[in-house]
Amino acid sequence: MRLRGYIFLIGRSIRRNPSRIIFNIISMAIGASILCAALTAYFSVREPLLRELGRAFPENRLLAKPKTLGLGPLQVNRSKLTGDVITKIRRIRGVRAVYPIQPLWFPVRAEGRIFGEEISSDIVVSGAPPELVENSLSAGQSFAMPLPGEPLPVVISRYFLDLYNLGLAQSNNLPQLNESSAVGRTFSLVLGESTISGLVSVSKSKTIACKVVGFTPDVSLFGLIIPLEAVEKYNLWYAGREVSDYTQAQVEIADAREFDRIRVELSGLGLMVESNRNVMQYLKMIANIISMIIMSLAGGVLFLAAVNLTHSERMALMERRGELGLLGALGATRKMMRWIYLGEKSITGLAAGLIGAGAFALCWNIAMTNLPDAVRRLPIIGSAIPQMKLGAAVLAIVILFIAFWGAVICYLPMRRLLRLHPARLLKE
Repeated sequence: MRLRGYIFLIGRSIRRNPSRIIFNIISMAIGASILCAALTAYFSVREPLLRELGRAFPENRLLAKPKTLGLGPLQVNRSKLTGDVITKIRRIRGVRAVYPIQPLWFPVRAEGRIFGEEISSDIVVSGAPPELVENSLSAGQSFAMPLPGEPLPVVISRYFLDLYNLGLAQSNNLPQLNESSAVGRTFSLVLGESTISGLVSVSKSKTIACKVVGFTPDVSLFGLIIPLEAVEKYNLWYAGREVSDYTQAQVEIADAREFDRIRVELSGLGLMVESNRNVMQYLKMIANIISMIIMSLAGGVLFLAAVNLTHSERMALMERRGELGLLGALGATRKMMRWIYLGEKSITGLAAGLIGAGAFALCWNIAMTNLPDAVRRLPIIGSAIPQMKLGAAVLAIVILFIAFWGAVICYLPMRRLLRLHPARLLKE
């Protein structure tokens, strides 16, 4: 049979019972939409969220701090994290890198203008190696020590920005900021001065011009982060001597299998060791459970749709026994009738896949476009939202799968019927 004849018979078969075809298309389109939702939840939502969580809670890093002792309302360090201890940590087998953190050991306040409003506040400033925050820099920005006359680069904790937006800005009727508008802004750090009465230094004071170059999601970095070299320089200026004490050090591990051994060795140096490993494993477990629930829901919907389609096709084939018997009597082979039937169901499934995937893509774009600003400013979630892209590959896979799935399900009752002789089909 020529292609034109195939197309004619397929078209006539589709037009034969339009209400049944429309019902089948709607049923499969719903399944296609839910399948799109399940795959998008896994690839476009789960993966960016885990990626941002991994940046906030790095699994391959340990946080080493001096051990503390509680004395009533006070807390004092039982050990010190000095340059010599940092050197010992670097010599531990399996340690890839060590990133020491040192704060400014004197009062500091930040001052600047936000949309015409003059703001001044005490602030926590810490120094970190450039390698620790290199993935947090905005495009074209640098965290290196500036040349004379250039502003000092500053990376801000995302949680500090949230603290401003959700607290200070609302309580004082100040405008809220997002990361993109804050990057590149300049302000001043006034070293040696504080807005808290009794902490103002009258002996030494210095004003440093600064520029925001990025935001970090790392939960162990808070306040403002400037280059470690600058912090060591300013501590030397204020104290008149070199300060080699650090408040914490992030220890990057080369092999996760060495995690426990390195943790024990760090404890042996008199340090308190914290890890994000358990937190990330717990978060991954929750993400996997949610993904399994969504996938199970999609599988259940597809199963119910398959049962419905199978029943519908059996009823339709009961009505078409005579037609199939006549085609067989006129010389059509089982192969010809099989291809006619598969062509009809493939077109129906393709239409259902296009409608279902298209409807989901439209709903997804509307939802992502109209997300409230409060959601976009949430920690971690707000950073993951720009990465939540609806993949064209997912839509294409769903469309082709629904077309193939619909044809295979409907083919099974057809195959059983075609085993009968044409004369028997004409009789029944």
